[in-house]
Amino acid sequence: MRIAVIDDSSAQREQLSGYIKEYYSGNPIYRQVDLFENGEQFMECWRPGAYDLLFIDIFLDGINGLEIAEKVRNSDADCLMVFTTNSSDFAVRGFELRVSDYLVKPFSYEKFKNTLKYCERSMCSHARYIEVKESRTMIKIRLDDIIFTDYFNHYIQIHTKTRTIRSYMKFETFSPYLLCYPQFLCCYRNCIVNMDRVISLEKNDFIMDTDERVPITRKNRQEIHQRYADYQFLRLSGGV
Repeated sequence: MRIAVIDDSSAQREQLSGYIKEYYSGNPIYRQVDLFENGEQFMECWRPGAYDLLFIDIFLDGINGLEIAEKVRNSDADCLMVFTTNSSDFAVRGFELRVSDYLVKPFSYEKFKNTLKYCERSMCSHARYIEVKESRTMIKIRLDDIIFTDYFNHYIQIHTKTRTIRSYMKFETFSPYLLCYPQFLCCYRNCIVNMDRVISLEKNDFIMDTDERVPITRKNRQEIHQRYADYQFLRLSGGV
C-alpha cells in the first residue's frame, strides 16, 4: 500500500500520517506513506503507478488539489484519490474525476477509518496483482501467475510457474489479498488454490496446469467440489 498525503498544513499532514499509522497498527502489511507540502513537490515525484491512494487538500497555493487530481487521472486510471477540504462544494468535479471520498475538515479518526476501509475494498475489487514483501524487497505478483499458495514455518509461499515467492506474514493477514477474488478458493488448511489454473478435479486433489496436486480437505470436500463446479459454470456463462 503506497499512500501520499498532499497538504500545506503540517498539522494536517501529521494528523493523517498518525491516522494511517493507527489504522495499520498490529497489521504487518507493508505501507509507504509520503508527505508533501504542496502540489509542485508532489508532481516532481509523481509517475503513473507510483501510489495506490492519495489524500489531496483542494485549497493549495500554486498547483491546487483539483489540478493535481486532473493530472493524476489523465495518466493513471487506477489510483484512488480522497479530497481533504473545508468545503464539499467540489462534489460534482470530484465525481467527474472519480474521487473516492471527501474528508471535510475537521474530521475524526472514525470518519477517516471508514474512508480507508472503502478505499481498500475498492482496490481489492480492481487490482490485477498483489504486492508482498520478500526479504527486504516488495514484489508484485500478477493474479494470473499464482497457481496456489500455502503456509510453512511462518512464511506464505506463493507458487508460480517460474518460482516460489516466500513472504513472512500470518495466513490470516495474507488470505484477504486473494479471497476477495472469485477465482481463489481456500481448499485446505492455510492453502489457497487459483481455480483458473486447475485442469481437473479428483476426489482429494486439484490437478493444476503445472501437474502439481493441491489437496482438498476431507471435512469440507463436498462444499469445495460444489464451489469449483459453480465457478466453472459462471466462467462458461460469462459471469466472471
